[in-house]
Amino acid sequence: MNYIGIDLGSSYIKAVLVDAVAHKVVEQAYRDTPPKEMRKNHHTFEISMDKIVDIVFSLINEYTNRYKDIEGIILSAQMHGFVYSLPNQQDYYVSWQDMRCLDLRPGSQQTYLDYMCALIPEEDMICNGVYFKPSLGICNLYARLCEDKDIPRNGTLYTLGSYLIHVMSGRNITHISSAAPIGYLDVKHRSVNEVLLQRLGLDEMGLPELASDDYEICGFYESNGCKLKVYPDYGDMQVAVLGSGIKENDIVVNTATASQVIRYSPEFISGDYEIRPFFKGAYLYTISNMPGGRNLGVLVDFIKEIAKEFSGINLDTQKIWENIHSKKLHVDKELVVSPNFYKNPHFGNGGRIEGITQDNFHIDTVFASALNNMAQTYWHYIQKLGMRPCDIKQIICAGGVNWKTPELCEAIGRVSGKPWRLSPIPDEAIEGILRLALECQEKQEDSLSDERKIKRG
Repeated sequence: MNYIGIDLGSSYIKAVLVDAVAHKVVEQAYRDTPPKEMRKNHHTFEISMDKIVDIVFSLINEYTNRYKDIEGIILSAQMHGFVYSLPNQQDYYVSWQDMRCLDLRPGSQQTYLDYMCALIPEEDMICNGVYFKPSLGICNLYARLCEDKDIPRNGTLYTLGSYLIHVMSGRNITHISSAAPIGYLDVKHRSVNEVLLQRLGLDEMGLPELASDDYEICGFYESNGCKLKVYPDYGDMQVAVLGSGIKENDIVVNTATASQVIRYSPEFISGDYEIRPFFKGAYLYTISNMPGGRNLGVLVDFIKEIAKEFSGINLDTQKIWENIHSKKLHVDKELVVSPNFYKNPHFGNGGRIEGITQDNFHIDTVFASALNNMAQTYWHYIQKLGMRPCDIKQIICAGGVNWKTPELCEAIGRVSGKPWRLSPIPDEAIEGILRLALECQEKQEDSLSDERKIKRG
């Protein structure tokens, strides 16, 4: 039985047709995610929902035009953003890349984010599993409504996915994994944090309904004669981690443009990490802002700049990496390359290169040290995820950078002293969608079986 998976990413909107029975990908298609709207405020990052809707529906309709045995639609959506909808106004998706909460409050040297942190301390956010930060949807929604007093506070809030579900079925419903990253949910009790919304003056807006089950049928969408079941919108991180095959006592190091270290847990126990809802009532303990591909990109760009400056040659990034992979990388004990070039709450001082001698400053030693330092950083923060190192069974290396850089995976294994493996396929989101399709199919078969039992009884 076929299902359409839609992965709503920051760079691409991807559609995949999967066969749940054969557990295989039938077809894939990609479209560029629409660009952000140009605004005077450089902190804003808004995308027209009309454009997103048009792309998603065209992808779905292309499949239903050629395949008539499609059972349903599974959505995987980028998190932290939101749509705040008002009657007779254009709707925009406010992305996780929106940072307007860093604007100063009128007549003050305090940002909206600082004000929110002072108004609601961290201890009052523990049950939410997340804390106020620039990318958190509720922070940027609050800033938007405070900045423009003419915007009514009784609009309707959507996740990116629930907006699409509403257009398809008329129902504003979301999966907890997509709603929680906006910041308004009590994740521990799986309910709305009413007190938080009241204190922020956001308690008048309409909220998405929370799906009561991971695989609830939220409605139906008719396309080219196909009546498709619409399932909840799942957080893209959770879908990718599901695709990695994580189990209890596993750790996932997800290294892409940016990175996270992630632990699966069946319990909600707060700590120095975010707690994100997973499937079947479980949680993902997560520490974000780890060094990733963009950090290594700083070193690669430096090499490209030198080549351009002194020879006029534009080196290809892929060629540079092929050269690095061809070398036998070895770590020099004196040379330290800390590639934490992007400042964030974990790394406030940027990166550094030190311990240079006349013998150790070479491309192979620089990249070996950088990869080793990244592995050390991952292992340091893995040990903050609330699990004793001796209880860690294995480390799963996920994400495009890990798949393309085996030297990094080997460094993770060497530094941690733990067995490691790659995720099942390079694109964990596709594997996650396949597994979700299988779960949806099995639940449908169970329901049919129950109906037959009732009829026979």
